Amino acid sequence: MEVFLHLLPLIGSLVFTGLLIHAIFWGMTFTVDEAYVRVRFYGWAARKVALRDIEWAAQDWCFWNEHYTNTVNPKKMILLHRQTGLFKNFLISPPSPQAFLQELAVRGVTVR
Repeated sequence: MEVFLHLLPLIGSLVFTGLLIHAIFWGMTFTVDEAYVRVRFYGWAARKVALRDIEWAAQDWCFWNEHYTNTVNPKKMILLHRQTGLFKNFLISPPSPQAFLQELAVRGVTVR
């Protein structure tokens, strides 16, 4: 039992790392509603960007931005350029980028 107690920090850190990886790759979703683009982890909103704050959106990538992506494929990433904030570029990776851009266009966001 004493040996097991020394392994508890290692086991705890491995479980935490596994849950974090699962949350990023399988638990992260992106939604558009009437006023916001929301980044959700297991249904809870982790980040939201107001649609009126988005200057334009494009299927693009840039280095200096706020990342909420679960892929390294640049063809699946959408860049939202905001009017305000320290990081004006907001990068997301929805499962269907073209459908997401069409939904943003319907909500009044300029799509490039």
